[in-house]
Amino acid sequence: MIKKERLPILFFAMLCLLSGLWSGLNRIGWDIALLPISPHHGAIMVGGFLGTLIALEKIIPLKKKSLYLIPVLNALSVVFFFSGQPKLSIYILVVSSTSLSFVFLYYFRKQHTIIYVLMLLGSICWLTGNILLLTEFFYPLAFPWWAAFALFIIAAERLELMKFLPVSQLSKNIFVLLLFCFIVGVILSFHGTGNLICGLVLIGISLWLLQNDVIGINIKKNGILKFVAISLCTGYLALLMTGIFFISLSDQWLTYDAIVHSFFLGFVFSMIFAHGPMILPGVMGIAITPFNRILYVWLALLQASWLVRVFSDVLIEMDLRKVSGLLSAIAILGYFVTMAIITIKGHRHARVL
Repeated sequence: MIKKERLPILFFAMLCLLSGLWSGLNRIGWDIALLPISPHHGAIMVGGFLGTLIALEKIIPLKKKSLYLIPVLNALSVVFFFSGQPKLSIYILVVSSTSLSFVFLYYFRKQHTIIYVLMLLGSICWLTGNILLLTEFFYPLAFPWWAAFALFIIAAERLELMKFLPVSQLSKNIFVLLLFCFIVGVILSFHGTGNLICGLVLIGISLWLLQNDVIGINIKKNGILKFVAISLCTGYLALLMTGIFFISLSDQWLTYDAIVHSFFLGFVFSMIFAHGPMILPGVMGIAITPFNRILYVWLALLQASWLVRVFSDVLIEMDLRKVSGLLSAIAILGYFVTMAIITIKGHRHARVL
């Protein structure tokens, strides 16, 4: 049965996604209506969209209606970006990330596992990035902390799903140590030693995930399991490339853009594509796992888009950058529209049966 009370939150999360894509296209050079949201593409995508989805997913198992205020408040931050009040939007994101940190602290008090330690640290990193943005109003200062937020949440979820796999405790401890080392690199900033540490750590994490996750098992299967395996594999390879970019790219002005988008487009959105068929219907209260082969089209287009983006950044080809941004937007929108259609069809078919 569809949980109708969650639909408005999903609607606002999708509004954040559309706003983020729109502002991204504007920033990359497309001649579309210039709105107050354009300078705040990063905050809308990471805070408004990703933060809302993560918060909603994590509060549902707690079954406390008051906690829905967290993703609601988080998603509404986009409204104040539109109204030209970015400081207020960022204040809202600070409150939301603080609240999510308390949610993970509650989880940890009930289950003393490294999973919730990592998730708690991830939310604290998100909070730290938001505070830095609020006080300094300089997005590159917030990016490494936001990257740590996404990395820790995703790593914790993958680690939790590996509990039935034959991965030794020593290997898991090495993985956790690598994650902590990434924070060290972030603290040392994204210059010099910090760049080197972050790059080496991301390479190590990606290689660990490629070796120990379910890719080797599920790649031999069909349907949704194969799609998830391929999505994970492409995401981990993008994470590997992000690590290499940290170490090898020169300090020209588009290096930052290449690193940001190889991480968030190549890695984070690949993880969203992989988890979407399981998580999105569950958030809506629908007990199905929708899949259609057209999802491969959007996954392939997503990977092509960030590779073109990096290529254009290195060569400083501005027209090619514009094309890459459009490809990314089409891939992401195509994925979510497809997911909505096949989820609704699957739900209707299940009701008939």
